[in-house]
Amino acid sequence: MSEEIHGWIEAHEDVMVDFLEEYISYRSPTEDEAEVQREFVEPFFRDEMAWDAVEIVDVTDERDRPNVNAVLVGESDGDGRNILFNGHSDIVDVTPENEESWTYDPWDPVIEDGKLYGRGANDMKGPNTAMIWAVKAIMESDVELSGDVMMSIVVGEELAQQEVGSIPATNAHLNAGREIPICLNAEPTNNEIHTKSSGTFDFRIEIQGKEIHTSQKNLLQYPQRHGIPQGNDVGVDATDIMVRIIKQFDELEHQWNMRNADEIYGGGGTPRPDVQGVGPIGITCTILEAGDYIASIPGHATIEGQVYWPPYADDEALWQEMKDAVEALATTNDWLTDNPPKMDCKGIVDWPAFDVSPDHPGCRTLGAAYQEVTGEQPVYSGFKAVADNGYIQRDCGVDAISMGPGDISMGAHGPDEYLPLEQFKTAAKTYASMILDWCRYTG
Repeated sequence: MSEEIHGWIEAHEDVMVDFLEEYISYRSPTEDEAEVQREFVEPFFRDEMAWDAVEIVDVTDERDRPNVNAVLVGESDGDGRNILFNGHSDIVDVTPENEESWTYDPWDPVIEDGKLYGRGANDMKGPNTAMIWAVKAIMESDVELSGDVMMSIVVGEELAQQEVGSIPATNAHLNAGREIPICLNAEPTNNEIHTKSSGTFDFRIEIQGKEIHTSQKNLLQYPQRHGIPQGNDVGVDATDIMVRIIKQFDELEHQWNMRNADEIYGGGGTPRPDVQGVGPIGITCTILEAGDYIASIPGHATIEGQVYWPPYADDEALWQEMKDAVEALATTNDWLTDNPPKMDCKGIVDWPAFDVSPDHPGCRTLGAAYQEVTGEQPVYSGFKAVADNGYIQRDCGVDAISMGPGDISMGAHGPDEYLPLEQFKTAAKTYASMILDWCRYTG
């Protein structure tokens, strides 16, 4: 049966690519997904597929953030298990300024050298298309399953709005009485099986200084004759404190990476190395602001940034270490003793990691499916960014893993985003084989 379904996917490759190209043509940045969901995804599910139920899940008052849920109910008795496929339709928008960096029109896909270019090709309309058409191949082949196949095409992922996206979409399946022993999210992983991911949180540090005319900077830096004001009595350069904090973070980040010993996330994949390298753990200061006037020593500064942390770390403990590092500066800086920086975290994003054992039956079944399709040993590794899986696992209690074509280095969130079409086809076949084995067909 697998060969028959794989043959169906081969025969429909051009149609699948046509679907993906039309999918990409819908400009669907986060918070503007209604059109693609209601005019493209939902009609295709209702009119072109054989789902037993298709429903819109929208928890917003405005009813403009529709998730599309669907279920194919297992028809025969047996020991088949249920599976949920998950992917997001929202994309990172391309501004007119950013579009100048593109070689191709981001909304009019182009195929060149086996790669399909367009915004969302990789993250993640291409992976979504592979899983949608894998299920369609199962439906078209009249396979009897004893487990349910569920799917959620959601909104809000790119801006961490899971409270209107993956969380209510997943809960809608659970509230309908459907057990979900495994969720397969199709984020781009180079078709590796990602059983873990990083988590991330944002932080902000406000630094108080004391303004003074820039011509008086020497009074801050050098000892003066007795009776002439000097140092903190005159002014304090907030940018100098900013630089000292960043240097403290650089050293702390190094220490964190020396602890990075996890087999999958820190080791770069098992049993074979992955193609992405070890998982990130670090502090990135992304927005630095200081001062108000060009002729004044800055009297204030702010640092904003993100921390990526591995699934085996305690994010609260990491944040405490950051606070300790800043507080340590006060031992050698009199100004900071009386004027400590204000530190805040998780004001915007607090994105949990996901962590599933590679020995989970769903992981092993997916690995066997990949090996069946490619003849190659699967790679179990970690997602180097963040995904809906973290919320699905933490807030919905459902184990979630990722596997999908492409990876985030292929222009995701940047210019000339692309998807390797050979990986795309392999992913579709692997999803189909996963369904056949996991959901137990008879025939």
